[in-house]
Amino acid sequence: MKIRLLSTALLAGLAFASAANAQDFDDRWYLTGSAGFNLQDSDRGTNDAPFLTLGVGKFVSPNWSIDGELNYQNPNNSANQDLNWSQYGVSLDLRRHFLTEGRNWNPYAVVGLGYQRAEEEFDNFPSVNSPGQREDGNLAAKVGVGLQADLGRVGVRTELAYRGDFDDQSVANPSENWFGDLLASVGVIVPLGAAPVAAVAPAPVAPSCA
Repeated sequence: MKIRLLSTALLAGLAFASAANAQDFDDRWYLTGSAGFNLQDSDRGTNDAPFLTLGVGKFVSPNWSIDGELNYQNPNNSANQDLNWSQYGVSLDLRRHFLTEGRNWNPYAVVGLGYQRAEEEFDNFPSVNSPGQREDGNLAAKVGVGLQADLGRVGVRTELAYRGDFDDQSVANPSENWFGDLLASVGVIVPLGAAPVAAVAPAPVAPSCA
């Protein structure tokens, strides 16, 4: 009878734990959008500029989320405002969220890896094809910190990140192999679909004395 009692209690405990852990975080896909300011590396010879992002992501555990994100900025040439210099790209970002129970805002750390493309116009006088333009794409990586708040139907992110852009084809500064930009942004998070319903643990099974 003791074995039966222990087996029944073990099964009841497993059922309770399974139900409690079935939905302990919001794993819906979500859309993100943000706006911010890009402090460009001064070695590029470009202006600081606002930037925009658009992305999609989801939590893969209570503390980890993954986002795919597009970004765009158009800083222009600092020495000649008539020369265009634009930059856009895509990144895959992994965030580690540091959660505290009972708090609707939490800090996080982010690392990302992606691809950035540059379109740089340059003075090619006296060629009839002036200005010239080069278009190159290259690897980029970023690291940063931020705060994420849950406001109910939407969330809010504020983030400060450093992005290394491994552009080694710069016309303005051909001796450089990469550039570092500082990115400060504020964005929104819009979950898709209905919010998950918290699982209710089943009532424990009364042990049989038979």
